[in-house]
Formats: sequence, structure tokens, C-alpha cells
Amino acid sequence: MKEKCYKFFETLGTELKIDLLIELKKESLSVTELAQKVNQERSKVSHALTTLLKCNFVKVEKEGKRRIYSLNKETILPLLDLSEEHIKKYCENC
Repeated sequence: MKEKCYKFFETLGTELKIDLLIELKKESLSVTELAQKVNQERSKVSHALTTLLKCNFVKVEKEGKRRIYSLNKETILPLLDLSEEHIKKYCENC
């Protein structure tokens, strides 16, 4: 369990991955759209999404030739909401 818990939090361990989750909280997007929103190279975004997919932080669906990514609304959306609440309440001086 400890190793899986470590892997879970390690998955969140970059600013890019957090940025992607925040954008996907707003709407489902393609890699190209996400890259534009977070001002990063498409390859970096694609690599980060692969990691997020492995732990099911995000989901992907095909729309024609496009792959559209969305947030896992069952578990990750509530986690982000709780994180925001915690940050507002306890992380004023962080």
C-alpha cells in the first residue's frame, strides 16, 4: 500500500501535471488544445498525460482522429476540490 500511495502522489509531482488537471477540470480537451492552454510543447503534454492515464487521473476518448482527454470525475475531481478547500483554509503562508 505504501508504494502505491507514493506512486499516487508522485504522479501529481510536477507543475505541468497539476496545470493539466486544472484545465481538464474546466473542460475536456485534446493534446493540442491542452498544450496551447498551458503554453507547453505538445510532446511534453502528451508524456505527462500518459503518466496521468496510467493512474487513471484522466480518461481518453477518440473522436475521429482526435483523442479527447477528460478528468476522472469519480475520484480526481473531488480530490481537486478538497485540495482547493485545504489550500484556501490552511496554505495562506505556503
